[in-house]
Amino acid sequence: MKRFWIVAALVACAAAASTPGRAIVPVIYAQDDQAALAMRSAPVILLVKVTAVKLTGDMRLVEKPPEVGGPTTPTIPLHLARIRADVLVALRGPVRGDVEFYSWVWASGKHGGPRLFHPSPGSSHVVFLRRESGYLHTVGDYPSYDLELSARWLPALLSAWNSTPDVDADPMEHLVGLRLHAEFGGLSANDVLPILSDYHLRGLTDLVRLVGPFFVATQLDDICHNPGNRFGRSAACDVTGREFPGRCQAYQLAANSAPDGIADGAVTKVLTRCQTETRELIRHLRANDLPQRGFYGWTLTPERRRLAMRLYASAMDPEFQVAACEVAATMPEARDIPECAGAIPR
Repeated sequence: MKRFWIVAALVACAAAASTPGRAIVPVIYAQDDQAALAMRSAPVILLVKVTAVKLTGDMRLVEKPPEVGGPTTPTIPLHLARIRADVLVALRGPVRGDVEFYSWVWASGKHGGPRLFHPSPGSSHVVFLRRESGYLHTVGDYPSYDLELSARWLPALLSAWNSTPDVDADPMEHLVGLRLHAEFGGLSANDVLPILSDYHLRGLTDLVRLVGPFFVATQLDDICHNPGNRFGRSAACDVTGREFPGRCQAYQLAANSAPDGIADGAVTKVLTRCQTETRELIRHLRANDLPQRGFYGWTLTPERRRLAMRLYASAMDPEFQVAACEVAATMPEARDIPECAGAIPR
């Protein structure tokens, strides 16, 4: 009998240790580049539509790095959620059909910090997962390590994905490119009128974190130059001109394709402001005073300096591009960037 109880106790302990609440460790990354690396290297990446969400009853106080926004406390309460979803696209990993995974989520009332992961039934996301003690777990928990996808343009994204398989391209870049084209390709007059310069691209920082600002900016530039949907073109021109350097010309392109009803003087006003800011940025570039924060974080490593110069040198504005290429030519890590080939007279 004693031996039976010992065996039973061992079995009970093993079962307790293997429950999701005990086995899955909450993860919070202090830096965006750490989060991006975890997401891009995730062994399972899925585009899913959530069917059910349930809190398991497990709660942990988790240490929150001070670099992460949210409550100004050293620890935060996170609750374990079990999420079931239909798999619409498997970008990486053997999962098909449906999937069950876990994430430690904020479920403690109002939250004034960064975007949270909200896997509500019916919502669609790109999720980044790894297996932990037999359970699929998001690669990070707080605040969010997913891409939100709108039900409005998701069908266009899925159609484009299924009709344009691009096996040679980076799957994340391919997905982000299709996601941007799906959103802007489906815009109507109601989305951009009466003020052009206030179109909000939801999730822009998430896209930049995942694939980098250079790729996102050049995708928006492509849509801005595309003679397709004029409402989407105007909105894309507004976003790239506002969010990325050296793209004041985008506002002129927006004006050329702007639909009737755009408020008088709106484009002229933002164009003038952009040109003033660009002149100041050119001055900083020529003084080798690259920004130390923003899209590339606080520390500009040689690799990030090269990426930053590629972003600057891809500018639409000729004066800005020339200044960027002049600076790039003095930097060992950026002197051969393709955006400057032929940009500066020799």
